[in-house]
Amino acid sequence: MDVLLLLALLPGCLCAVTVTVPPKVEVQVGDEAIFMCKPKFSGSPKYSVEWSYTDQEGQRTRIATFNGGKTTVDPDTVFSSRAAIRSDNSLVINDVRVKDENEFTCRVNGGSEGTGEGSTQLKVFVSPSSLELSVSSQVLSITEPIAAEVGTCISRNSYPAPAIQWFRNQVPLNAGAEKTSDLYASSRTTTEASGLFTVSSTLYLKPTKADADAIFSCKAAFPLPGDSTSQMESREFKLSLHYYTENVKLTVSPDQPLKEGDQVTLRCEGDGNPAPTYLFQKQAGGDGEELNSGSDGIYIFQNITREDSGTYMCQALDFDSPDVDMLKKQIEIDVHYLNPLSLIPSGQVHHSVGEDVPLNCIVDGSERPNLVWKKGGVVISSNNRHRLRNLTYTDSGVYTCEATVPTVPGLRKEDSVTIVVEGPPDLGAEIESVEVPSEGQMLTLSCSATGHPEPEINWHPPELKPTQTVSGMSVKSEVSVKVTSKLINDISCTAKNHLGSKEKKFKLSISSMVSPSTAPAQEQMGGSSTAIIAVVVCVLLLLLVVALFYFLQKKGKLACGRSEKQPLSQDPASAELAVELKSEKQNEQRGLLGSRGGGGGPVAEC
Repeated sequence: MDVLLLLALLPGCLCAVTVTVPPKVEVQVGDEAIFMCKPKFSGSPKYSVEWSYTDQEGQRTRIATFNGGKTTVDPDTVFSSRAAIRSDNSLVINDVRVKDENEFTCRVNGGSEGTGEGSTQLKVFVSPSSLELSVSSQVLSITEPIAAEVGTCISRNSYPAPAIQWFRNQVPLNAGAEKTSDLYASSRTTTEASGLFTVSSTLYLKPTKADADAIFSCKAAFPLPGDSTSQMESREFKLSLHYYTENVKLTVSPDQPLKEGDQVTLRCEGDGNPAPTYLFQKQAGGDGEELNSGSDGIYIFQNITREDSGTYMCQALDFDSPDVDMLKKQIEIDVHYLNPLSLIPSGQVHHSVGEDVPLNCIVDGSERPNLVWKKGGVVISSNNRHRLRNLTYTDSGVYTCEATVPTVPGLRKEDSVTIVVEGPPDLGAEIESVEVPSEGQMLTLSCSATGHPEPEINWHPPELKPTQTVSGMSVKSEVSVKVTSKLINDISCTAKNHLGSKEKKFKLSISSMVSPSTAPAQEQMGGSSTAIIAVVVCVLLLLLVVALFYFLQKKGKLACGRSEKQPLSQDPASAELAVELKSEKQNEQRGLLGSRGGGGGPVAEC
């Protein structure tokens, strides 16, 4: 293109054709490549366009022509089925392949104005299909004098060939291609039949002890269209190193004051690899008692006791280490404890209501404990001594002495004593008054008795059927009764055990009955009625006697209305009866059988 421009400027040449094309076209494999071609003329001639490519051997081959608005694609080329020329003179190649990467030329024929051409380069890109990592299985020793193989990183099927780099802890390793005793990388590139590249890189390293915890990886960097790049990263890995033990650490867990019953672990750790064999000993005077040995470096006290207190030593047995004496560590174990509690009194004790009971708790241990007395989880005394005064039934229960050591979390002991308060039943008030609206209603009465042994509750009248519930030392008995005037003052309950008994009476009052102040008037009215009945009976008896006299007179047995001197009938029985009646009923007969008006005339007596 530059040559054509110079020729157009030479003296004697008054015409020229210039062609503009991009310097390069970049596409991913399989995509569509478009090559632009822009001709420039001094006039407006008719022209034709021809596109060709130059292969790797320098041979130019025509692809297609464009003339008079018609495209003609040359047969028997690698682009015959994939190429076309657009109306803007641009060449289009579909399904770009790696082998399409060549130089492409646009030639323009302007007739009388001459010809011109421009060339561009096709760049094809393929990202790697995978990045494989293989790590050496051998154990690397830090004492080896030369670098050893660490691993190989392989990038497959990419174009152009990627660059592989190694990393340690995400920091690039400056591994050159030249073989050295400390660090280098050996690379190899293979061209596949497809034209793609497979690149491998093997890392060689002389490790140090610091590499024991280092993380290694590799990355493949490959170009993309537009002068950009991308990376593919492998998995991370660590080295298998062999190095001798230099330091030993001995620890005990849990990391807090120890107490009897804890599970305690002694852990011995050395910094060698592979791990050395560990030996545990308990120091006793100048000798040591061997406890355990092995590569795990752990000794466990499942249920530690006060006898386990003492000095313990761990030794790492690594014969590659230059200083064996540095591989020993000691630690002191102090096990805290509390002795069993002594309670006075202890077990279960019985006391009567009103008595005083002293409680005493005695304990000792590795540390001075704090003592408290509790009942039902509630602290009743922050001392080892406590006195229960004037016992009541509510004082019955379990009393617990608890010993704790504040400086040793979880170290505690406790023991309990059971106090049983005994006494006769207590029913509360001896008399309970209950008012009901009217007679005939159902009423529920209850008696609650407290005592020990458990009291028995009985009701009067005995035909009542109680229901009973027991809660601790309290017994509750209930009855349901139908209120009548007969039961007003005749209901009671009695609670008893072998220590005594107590009675409670119920006084019922019915609101609808007449008040007690009217009772004397009612009694007086009752007495008057009785007197009237007695008078009526007496009158009836007198009438009966009169009737009898009248009957005897009609029969002639009595001589009434005659002179007093006239002798009576000679019937002896009648004479005897007359005399008797006269002596007993003389006054009554005067009033009934006298002369009219009750005057002083003569009266006939019978």
